[in-house]
Amino acid sequence: MYLVTFRIVGHPAIPNPPWLKAGKGLNVIKAAGVEQARSLLRMLQTVNPPYDFEKTDPFRDLPPFTTGAPHRRKILPSKKTAAIAIFAASSQLIKELVAIDPVFFETDRIEFGRRRDQSRWINFVELSNSTRWSEIESTVRSLLSRIDPNAESVVELLQNTIANLFSTDRIKGKTAVDLREQLRALRPFLSENDQAQLEQCLYAVDRDEHFRQAKEVFDVALPLFLFVTPSMLGYPPQETEDFSVEETSAALVEFLINRQKDGGQGGTASSKQGLHAVNRDLPTDKSELNRHIGEEQPSHILEGSLPHLAVPVAETPPVRRIGTLLSSLASLHKKLHGYEPIFLIDISGMELESVEQADLLRLLLHYSSRWQLFVIPDNPFLALCEGILSDEEEGHQPVTVIDLSGVVV
Repeated sequence: MYLVTFRIVGHPAIPNPPWLKAGKGLNVIKAAGVEQARSLLRMLQTVNPPYDFEKTDPFRDLPPFTTGAPHRRKILPSKKTAAIAIFAASSQLIKELVAIDPVFFETDRIEFGRRRDQSRWINFVELSNSTRWSEIESTVRSLLSRIDPNAESVVELLQNTIANLFSTDRIKGKTAVDLREQLRALRPFLSENDQAQLEQCLYAVDRDEHFRQAKEVFDVALPLFLFVTPSMLGYPPQETEDFSVEETSAALVEFLINRQKDGGQGGTASSKQGLHAVNRDLPTDKSELNRHIGEEQPSHILEGSLPHLAVPVAETPPVRRIGTLLSSLASLHKKLHGYEPIFLIDISGMELESVEQADLLRLLLHYSSRWQLFVIPDNPFLALCEGILSDEEEGHQPVTVIDLSGVVV
């Protein structure tokens, strides 16, 4: 599953932004400043972040009132969405959904939203999550008009339920449960010719349950957004960095492993086995330096290892640090959760040399065939990306530039 388009709502650094299209591979944010780009990706990350909302509040600095309207109105967190993201489902996910309901052949786009009260909603683009009463009302009433007189008690229950329904009402929740039970009770009293119409009504009533099951499938498969910052790579923290979330590679590793434990998929022993498997399968450089994820308490660390010497990632060249961190986190994520993460990478404060900039671009382009990446660049890296775009034919561009530079603050 990969991100297709997204929108951030109500952030003062990016007010009223348009829908932003994302490429399947490497995406570079072109913004008026680093803080605008960082705010964009921080809000995007809230769709599925690697942190516990109970320990941090990513929306704490958002304005509590609407702006730009003649009259200010207080924002209700439970009613205000802060980030919306639309994903494309993989063919395997679509197969799983079609097994639930053939209607899912009609879309592969899924929309996720995160509200300010931290709740999340899911919709299927161009598909209605439930049936309106008006869609089956005439059929149900027609079936009732032809019911066997011996079904008086069954008919009475159903009539009491539909008497309180308006044409625009959605059939979901308790209403769907009651209608399903009462319609099924009609089956013995209907003629053979009416059975097909009854099944059509039951299928329509079941739409809400089918969508609930489909949302559970997507909720599990939704990629985590992993934010990689300069401080995680051994650089001094920047004054403008947001420390509301632990910005260490150890924290990300801990989160991934703890999430595996909390999911009840084997506990600590299974997690350790998974970690051993990740270390065994990590790609190696063409050198004596191998990648390794430590498992010693009190915290997990990412380090390079020689036969008799541990070499911290922070002591390796900058581009190798990034490659080590990304590949290690992705391998751990895939092993524990079965799908690829999405990376948000801030290189704006790394001050790389021109040769390192070119090496980093080659590395990220290589990784973009496996993962979706969103990068906050410095000016030289952005110029490199725009330079290769100008040399590529339209439709075969290896980099997508997401342009915020025209958004007025």
